[in-house]
Amino acid sequence: MKVQLIFLLILITPVVFGQITIDQNDILQSGDSVGVSVASDLNINYSTTGQNMNWDFSGLTESDQYFEKAQSISSGGIIINVQFGPFAPSEYRASYFQSFDGLPIDDLTSFLPVQISSVNRMIKVESNQFTIPGYSLDVDGQIVGFKSDSIEKAYSFPLNFGDSYSSSGYTDINFAPIYDARVIMNRQRQSEVDGFGQLTTPFETYEVIRVKHSIYEMDSLYIEFGPIQQWIPIERTTNEYEWWAKDKKRPVLKVETETVFGNESPTRITYLNNETTHLVQYQFNSELYPNPTTGEVSITTKEDLQRIVVYSTDGREVYHKEVSGTTASLNLAHLSPGMYRIQLISSKGQSFNPIVIK
Repeated sequence: MKVQLIFLLILITPVVFGQITIDQNDILQSGDSVGVSVASDLNINYSTTGQNMNWDFSGLTESDQYFEKAQSISSGGIIINVQFGPFAPSEYRASYFQSFDGLPIDDLTSFLPVQISSVNRMIKVESNQFTIPGYSLDVDGQIVGFKSDSIEKAYSFPLNFGDSYSSSGYTDINFAPIYDARVIMNRQRQSEVDGFGQLTTPFETYEVIRVKHSIYEMDSLYIEFGPIQQWIPIERTTNEYEWWAKDKKRPVLKVETETVFGNESPTRITYLNNETTHLVQYQFNSELYPNPTTGEVSITTKEDLQRIVVYSTDGREVYHKEVSGTTASLNLAHLSPGMYRIQLISSKGQSFNPIVIK
């Protein structure tokens, strides 16, 4: 009888998961890259949260893949190094930069006589916080940087269940003297660590905490063209639901939503792709020339290459080629002018190199 009671207690006792803590060491560092899958299942239940949760997203369907990379400030060019490099004021001294899709690029390119191909945000990782001191834009193949007047805080470390914090960021992106146009970014952020437990993706099961970011964006686009001088308001409310595990460098699952007329709908779902993260960072002794190029690129290394992949600055694969040996040639003339990243892959790992197409 005693044995039966013990067995019954085991059956009815809920599983209790450990509450992990996320700190600055669990975030991407300069030079890191992780493989990410994009899911097509925009109808998943992303809102349920709480203590000792068991989130099962093992049925997600992959529709795309890309690399999320922390690019060194030194690779951003002279302007970025001056504004955000080691000799910049301490609050603007960034750790790395990443691609960012939060600016209204379509609106900008439809009004301006210049081509904006990518936006990056500067990241500063400290022991107690993760901040965004500014942004850069690729304008007609030239990188231009903008410091934020108010610096947005994305994370307050360490992250523990029950924590909450708020922040705001204000950035004036002024295109003068290139063109009489400006973009004002005013973001209000409220973040809360609102759950913990176990999460399963198609690749792995993790012990996680969940962070919800609610972001109210009050962006304005100013256009001056001849007699036309107009501010165009671009306001929206977005949410980011993130599940973080130890030592994974980015959320193992992230759901981004947008609220339109009071209705919140998912716009993007991404999760770690462990098949691609197995590639370690390896600094190849390599040469890419010419750089900038009009399309033809020659590559020489001291390692036997297996594959070469080219990514746009937002992480999308735009070209790949299976190769062998220490030399290779690429024809990238079909790509639009701008900055790209070339990934070299060998049996020892992977290395990324910037290249500009004119």
